[in-house]
Amino acid sequence: MTSSEIRESFLRFFRERGHTIVPSAPLLPASPNLLFTNAGMNQFVPIFLGQSLCPYSPPRAADTQKCIRAGGKHNDLEEVGFDTSHHTFFEMLGNWSFGDYFKKEAIGWAWELLTNGWGFPPARLYATVYEPAHGEPGEFDIESCEAWSALFAGAGCDPDIHVAKFGKPDNFWMMGETGPCGPCSEVHVDLTPEGQSRGRLLNRNDPRCLEVWNLVFIQYDARGDGSLSLLPARHVDTGMGLERIASILQGTRGFRDFSQRISNYDTDLFRPLLLVLEKLSGLPYKGALPEPGGRGEQSDVAFRVIVDHFRALAFAIADGILPSNVGRGYVLRRILRRASRFGRTLGLRPPFLPELLPPLTSTMGEAFPELVEQESRIATVLATEETLFAHTLERGLSLFEDLARDAARRESREISGEEAFLLYDTYGFPLDLTELMAREQGLRIDTRGFEESMEKQRSRSAAAREDDLLSVAAQSDFVGYEELEAEGEVVLLLAGNRAVFDRTPFYAEMGGQVGDSGTIEHEGRRLPVVDTTRSASGAHLHRLSEVDRLVPGCRVVLRVDRERRKRTAAHHTATHLLQWALREVLGPQTIQRGSYVGPDRLRFDFTHTGPLSPGQISRVEQLVQERIVEDEPVSWEEHRYAEVRNDPRILQFFGEKYGEHVRVVSIGDCSRELCGGTHIRHTGEIGFWKILSETGVAAGIRRIEAAGGVALLDFLREQAAIQERAWESLHRKEPGIPPLAPFSAELIPAAAAKRLEERRELLQSLEGRIRQTEKQAAKKAEDALRARARRDAASAASAAERCGSLPALVLDCGSVPASYLPLLWQAIQGQWEGVAVLASRDPQRAAFLIGVSRTYRARVNAARLLQEILLPVSGKGGGRPELAQGGSARPESIPAALGHAKELLRAAG
Repeated sequence: MTSSEIRESFLRFFRERGHTIVPSAPLLPASPNLLFTNAGMNQFVPIFLGQSLCPYSPPRAADTQKCIRAGGKHNDLEEVGFDTSHHTFFEMLGNWSFGDYFKKEAIGWAWELLTNGWGFPPARLYATVYEPAHGEPGEFDIESCEAWSALFAGAGCDPDIHVAKFGKPDNFWMMGETGPCGPCSEVHVDLTPEGQSRGRLLNRNDPRCLEVWNLVFIQYDARGDGSLSLLPARHVDTGMGLERIASILQGTRGFRDFSQRISNYDTDLFRPLLLVLEKLSGLPYKGALPEPGGRGEQSDVAFRVIVDHFRALAFAIADGILPSNVGRGYVLRRILRRASRFGRTLGLRPPFLPELLPPLTSTMGEAFPELVEQESRIATVLATEETLFAHTLERGLSLFEDLARDAARRESREISGEEAFLLYDTYGFPLDLTELMAREQGLRIDTRGFEESMEKQRSRSAAAREDDLLSVAAQSDFVGYEELEAEGEVVLLLAGNRAVFDRTPFYAEMGGQVGDSGTIEHEGRRLPVVDTTRSASGAHLHRLSEVDRLVPGCRVVLRVDRERRKRTAAHHTATHLLQWALREVLGPQTIQRGSYVGPDRLRFDFTHTGPLSPGQISRVEQLVQERIVEDEPVSWEEHRYAEVRNDPRILQFFGEKYGEHVRVVSIGDCSRELCGGTHIRHTGEIGFWKILSETGVAAGIRRIEAAGGVALLDFLREQAAIQERAWESLHRKEPGIPPLAPFSAELIPAAAAKRLEERRELLQSLEGRIRQTEKQAAKKAEDALRARARRDAASAASAAERCGSLPALVLDCGSVPASYLPLLWQAIQGQWEGVAVLASRDPQRAAFLIGVSRTYRARVNAARLLQEILLPVSGKGGGRPELAQGGSARPESIPAALGHAKELLRAAG
């Protein structure tokens, strides 16, 4: 089974048993105590704790959850690569009962899916149940023991051997020191060649006996004194790693071959990524493990590290988590730098990680569409971070080599903690990266000394940070609503090239709007301001490219990047219009749930139960554009919050924290909202405006991305370039077709016209050019396909055969667009009569067409035949009795579907 088939069959199994299929929660967790979403249960914790009601009827759910374990309590980072099972990112399949079914049903369904659904041999399965040792909580889980014993006995297996009892460390689950807890029951599989381990390898950390499913039964409430009381409702929480199940099913060839060692990396989740690395590096991946102590086949370790870390990075960035120097962002940066460092082992030059995106989106994009939607952003972030680290690495390696030579002369062969900390503090080398490089040279690191140096820096930083924030708490006078240039005085210089000024026109990142960038002028030198953020006390923190000549008390001139601010302000005003339009179209229950406002585009998250229809999207666009064309005035006033907090005419979010003074931003007569962001003066400055995408990001949360003005021009220009590249590719394949004329940059003036009518005419002209380009490319592509279909028709017709008494052409046309199939059928009909079943594929989808010549329509109905062949492959389609088309998200299913079609035609004949 493929990983997609495993995931799909798991969810289908529990859907058929009354479970609501819940989308994966984002990797950015709702809980402030977590770095990343690290378990399937994270999104259900409020239900377990009684903080929210279960929204599912019946109260049971199933899901596949994205997880990262690379920091905090659960941290597998440094094990990755040195074995074949640890991962920073993995996918957890789970089913859940919230006060509904309990042990007997959960155990019965687990057995049914494993043995009947996936073919696990019962004799190779073992179950563990909770039996407390002296002093451990609770009592023997007799209910689970009896349920498992009955199932094993029914399969002819001895329950005394196949049901084992373990204590608290293995079979009792607790959410924390206090709170919900209960016994758990684990399912293990014996992978020894003979399958006769008789339970001796259970919980021994032996790769020949793997845990495959953990069933947690939450029935107690742990109290501070160590006692347990029964919960008013009992819950089931299960978890099963997709990677491990795939490794077992694929590694044993469906339990037919137990001669090979099982590896998660030998599955279809990783092999496409490894193949790209093999091509880039020119080296083969052999799957070898390092010898004890870390020596041996380092290239295979590097292969595993890179593909694992890449998956974690891609999924995290898709969920909005970016590499940085703090918190979860720093963990991501460590992961990326570790992957980049291992890339050197394979001789790869950065940036190489973006090359792995196509196979990832191909294999996982259907289950996780955010990978496809954010592919461009993921590639940009990865390339930028890799390139920056490459420069840092080159400088740091020279120092490391000096330190390593000195350490090699010492009897201890040890790099001191202070030296390792210098590499970390100055060159950004995480400790595990330094340890890796030291291990490659037979050296070790004084980790205790490193931690002592780190703790000293934390203490200094914490004290300095507290003093800094206290000293500047009320000393940043923001004048940027009215001014984009101002004189100011340096109040404080902080670590990381950050500066605080007594007066600033730079807007600091807040409320979804990005911070300003620009320049600081001092003594004739201009220093770039990279971004502006806000401290907890409200001070504006300006991150500069350098602060070498700045000292507290010196005077500077601060200048905001005007074009970037104008674009951002236009998008912020458009966000208010978008919110107003959504409430007009969808109703007043539509509530903002997050936003991003930047110079490139805007993003707006809001509550809604499902996708917007094309009509709703069109209506929202129309309402916003009408207000832009009307050139509505945009104004703002400052009020005391107490004066406006209960004003129903002003849109405000009662979960937000507002200060003593607030700004009310008004747009004509349609929108009044509390907002501290920057805005344009008239809506006409936005120019033309368009929704670029509408997607779901979580249960009940939708996301719109849009752009206006110059940012939209940039987007349209990019789309034109994409069309031209696609046309050039087609032109190379069909050289007889003349190339398109290049897109003219002269269509886009250097500055927007002053008059709104001129801007609108320009944008309409540009849109027309884009539409013309798209139509021309589509027409040329169709002509090329039609010509190919005419050329292929004769050879295709010659491949026809008889299915019973019916002349049939059942043909896999390979990797061609779905639009090729009706063109081929049209060309064939002039040369041949019968029933044609045609298929084509791309990396993510299979397309099917069934055509029936007039002579045979009384015997074969194309639409009905299509439904019958698509049903087993979860496809959809329709049509008329003489012609039907459809598709499936499983291109690998084409041979089986075409074989099924032949059987049905033989029966009809």
